[in-house]
Amino acid sequence: MRIFLVLTGLLSALYASAQVTTESQKIIERRIEFIGENLEDSDLDLTVFLEDFYFFLENPLNLNEATFDQLGRLHLLTDVQIISILNYRKNYGQFITLYELAAIAELDREVIEMMLPFITAAPVVKDNFKWKYAVKYGSHEILTRYERVFEEKAGYMDYPDSVLLENPNKQYLGSPDKFYIRYRNQYKDRVSWGITAEKDAGEEFFKGTQQQGFDFYSAHLFAKNVWKFDAVALGDYQVKFGQGLTMWSGFAMGKTPNVFSGRRNAQVLRPYTSVNESNYLRGGAFTLGTGKFQFTGFTSYKAVDANVNATDTLEAVFDDSFSSFQTSGYHRTLAEIADKNKVHEFISGAEIAYSGDNYRIGIAGVYTTYDIPLNASLKPYSQFKFNGKQLFTGGISYKVFYHKMSFFGEVALSDNLKPGVLNGVTWHADPKLDLMLIHRYYDKEFHSIYSAGFGESSDNTGENGIYFGAQLRVNQRMSLSAYYDQFSFNYLKWLTDDFSAGRDFFTQLDFIISRNSKFYIRFKNKVTERNSNTEVSGLHDQVYLKRTSVRFNFDQRINSQLSLQSRIEWVNFMFDETRSNGLLLFQDLEFSFRKIPLKLYTRYAIFDSDNYDSRIYAYENDLLYVFSIPSYYYQGIRTYLMAKYEFTSKIDLWIRFGLWSYQNITDISSGLEQINGTRKTDIKVQLKIRL
Repeated sequence: MRIFLVLTGLLSALYASAQVTTESQKIIERRIEFIGENLEDSDLDLTVFLEDFYFFLENPLNLNEATFDQLGRLHLLTDVQIISILNYRKNYGQFITLYELAAIAELDREVIEMMLPFITAAPVVKDNFKWKYAVKYGSHEILTRYERVFEEKAGYMDYPDSVLLENPNKQYLGSPDKFYIRYRNQYKDRVSWGITAEKDAGEEFFKGTQQQGFDFYSAHLFAKNVWKFDAVALGDYQVKFGQGLTMWSGFAMGKTPNVFSGRRNAQVLRPYTSVNESNYLRGGAFTLGTGKFQFTGFTSYKAVDANVNATDTLEAVFDDSFSSFQTSGYHRTLAEIADKNKVHEFISGAEIAYSGDNYRIGIAGVYTTYDIPLNASLKPYSQFKFNGKQLFTGGISYKVFYHKMSFFGEVALSDNLKPGVLNGVTWHADPKLDLMLIHRYYDKEFHSIYSAGFGESSDNTGENGIYFGAQLRVNQRMSLSAYYDQFSFNYLKWLTDDFSAGRDFFTQLDFIISRNSKFYIRFKNKVTERNSNTEVSGLHDQVYLKRTSVRFNFDQRINSQLSLQSRIEWVNFMFDETRSNGLLLFQDLEFSFRKIPLKLYTRYAIFDSDNYDSRIYAYENDLLYVFSIPSYYYQGIRTYLMAKYEFTSKIDLWIRFGLWSYQNITDISSGLEQINGTRKTDIKVQLKIRL
C-alpha cells in the first residue's frame, strides 16, 4: 500500500505543485473566513491564525519532524488526527510523499487538500543554526496602514469654548486619521523581533497628550531552541496554559461552525505582534525542556487603563482604589486619557509539564497583584466578582490519547479555594463520524484574571454547562456538522434578577457540487433568559429571549480568475412582547487579472432588519491582518471594493473603499461617533514591503 502511494505521489508531484501554488491564497482566505464567520464582533484579533497560515505557506511544515504543537498551529486538525499522523510516522518511518496521508484513516480528502499548501515531506536535516544566519537571512517585513471615515462625526465638530468648558469630553482631541506601522524580522521558526505602533482615530499624534507620537507601542524579541531553552521571550508576549482556566492571554475560540473549536490547543509561549492594548504580557518568559519535563516561567509588569474611584468628584479627590478596567484601548477624550495607565499590574507564573507520546499533564500557578486594589461598586449580579489587590490561581491540565479518543481538561482553584472545572473528550468513532463532549463548571466565586475557558460567560464564573458536537461525513460530497449546548448560571447575571438557563443549537449541511462549486445551509437557534420588561414589586420575571437564524451560502469558482459567493440569511428575534426580523442578501466577487498582478474583491449587500436586536453579522474581506465582521441592521445597502496590487513578489499595495447607505434612519450611531446623515464612507490603504 505504501509503495503504491509513493509511486502515485511521484507521478502527481508536478501537477500538485502547480495546484497548490494556485490555490494556497484562496485556502488562507477560506480558513480565516471559516474561523471568523460565526464570531460576532466587528474588531476581532485573528492575527495569530493569519500569521501561522502565512508562515507555513512560505516555510512548509516538515511532517518528518513536526511536533504535536506545530501540527496544532495549522488550525486544521483535531487532536486525534494529529496523534494519528505522529503514530503513522512512528510505525512506518519518515514520510516519503505527502500522498501517504491518504493511508491514515482519520484524515479525509478535504482535510488533506487543505493541508497540502502548508506541509512538506522532506528528509530531516541536522539543525546548524547560528545567530549570524538570523541576522543575514531573516525576512524583513514593513507594514504601514492608513484608515479614515470621510463623513464628520460628532466628536470632530467644532464647538464654542463655552460648550467645551462645560463638557470637555464632548470632542475628540485628535484627528479622524488612524495610523498603523509594523516592522518584523523573522528567521524561519527560530527567531523573531519587531516593533508595532498604532494611533486610533480621535487620538492625538505628536502633540498634546501624545508627544511621543503613537498612542500604543509594542516590541518583542522571541527565540526558540536557544542554548538549553526551548523558547525565550522578551518584551511583549503571550502565555497560554491548558484549557485556558488558569492562564490564557490572547484570543480564544468559542462556539463556531468548527464544532471542535471549544477544545484549546495551547502554544504555551509565543511573541505578541498585535495591537490589542490589554490582552498581552510585557516582560520576560522562557520554556526549558529536559527529557519528558518542560518548565515555563514568566514575569510581566505593565500599566493598564482603569477607572480610579473618586471620593469627591467636584474637588477631584481620588481614593487609593479603582472600580474597573478599561480595555478599549481608546485615548481620544480627556476622560479616556484620565484612565490611561492608572494602575500597574504585576503577574508572575509558571507551568511544569510532563509529557509522553500519548499524554501531557501540566501544573500551573499564576500570581497577580496591582499597586492599588480593585474596589468595584458591587451590583446584585457582581457580588462575588474579584475585588482586592492580589490574586493567586492554580490549576492542573491534562491531555490523554487512547486509541481514537482524546481526553482533555483542566481543574483550577483561585485562592479562595473556589473551582473552575472543564473536562472533555473527542472520539473518532468512525471514518465518517467524529464526536465531542465538553462539561464545564465554574463556581460563582472562581477568579482568574487572564482566563478564556470554553463557555457561555466571558469571565468563566457562575456557569454550569454541557456541550455536544458532531461531524458526519456522509460521503465525499456531503458533510453535516452540529452542536448542542445546554447551560445554566448558578448566580445572577447582568439583566437577570434570578438564576437563569439557556441552550444553543447549531447545524450545518455542506455539499460539494463539483470541484469549483459548493454550498452550505445553516440553522442556529439560541434561547436564554432575561428580565421581563414588566416589573413586579421591584423584581422582574424571567422570560425567554430567542434568536433563530437560517443561512444559505453558495460558492462558485467560474475559472482561475473569477470566484463568486452568494448568501441569503434571515434572523428572527423574540423577547417578551418584542418580535423583530432581519434579512441580508449579498453577492461577493473576486477577480484576478491575467496580465497584471491585480486582484479585486467586492460586495453588494442589501439588508433589512426591524432593529438592532435582529442584526446579522457577516465576515468581510479586508486588508492583511485586519478582520472585519460588522453587524448589518436597519435598512440599507452595503458595498465595498478592495484592490490588491503586487508590484513585485516583495511589495503589495492594498486599497479598500467601503460604503454604508441607510434608508430608514437620519443619523448613524450615537454619541461622539454619531454621523448626521444616512451614509458612512471609509477608506483603508496598506503597503507591505518584504526585504
